[in-house]
Amino acid sequence: MSLLATLGLELDRAVLPASGLGWLVDYGKLPLAPAPLAPYEVLGGALEGGLPGGGEPLAGDRKQKKRDQNKSAALRYRQRKRAEGEALEGECQGLGALRERAESVEREIQYVKDLLIEVYKARSQRTRSS
Repeated sequence: MSLLATLGLELDRAVLPASGLGWLVDYGKLPLAPAPLAPYEVLGGALEGGLPGGGEPLAGDRKQKKRDQNKSAALRYRQRKRAEGEALEGECQGLGALRERAESVEREIQYVKDLLIEVYKARSQRTRSS
């Protein structure tokens, strides 16, 4: 299909010079809006027939190469996400251990405070009774 036919244009062949260098379009025959293209249709049928103008179809090995590239990209993405998840898991475990250690230190501090309070009470009772 030619570009002119795709755009809905017609040549006035009577006005064409013998050299074929010029052409005339009857502007009264132009469509108001170009016809909408199908989802993957391009002018000249580049995706249908391969090359514009109906050349060779797209090579199967090019499609396979794209599939392989996509497959390896997806694999790298999944590996990266898995590594990020494992890093977050390790960080969570480290934070859990740190929280346990902080709670242990808090309990130890409270024990020492309670011990000091008992010591001060015992001293104050001894000094009062003496």
